[in-house]
Amino acid sequence: MKRAAFLRGMGAGMVAGAAVGAIVMSRQGTMKTDVGKALQRMGNAMDSAWYDLTHGM
Repeated sequence: MKRAAFLRGMGAGMVAGAAVGAIVMSRQGTMKTDVGKALQRMGNAMDSAWYDLTHGM
């Protein structure tokens, strides 16, 4: 697997997920906390994936 393709796919997934999350949110006040939590989870997933990718080589 090429790293560039993997990173592009992860980035596209993050953007699509954030867009869907923003559309689904109903209230403005909870949107900030929900988006913040979603971004935190996505960052943790990216860190984990990067760690697995680099230590798997």
